[in-house]
Amino acid sequence: MNARVVSPVFVGRRDETAALAVPLQLAHGGDAAFALIGGEAGVGKTRFVAELAARASAAGFTVLAGAA
Repeated sequence: MNARVVSPVFVGRRDETAALAVPLQLAHGGDAAFALIGGEAGVGKTRFVAELAARASAAGFTVLAGAA
């Protein structure tokens, strides 16, 4: 059996989340901005990006997502 469990509570990543507030502020002001998320397999990149996308959407940003 292969089950995936995702907590509704986002824990940790305080420093990383704070660092990504800068590009959001720039984008909110009309400037171009981007962030690159990288790391080893299984460290939580997808969960982290999903949380950031939800927060950006809640703040009124249009969030586009793609996958390859």
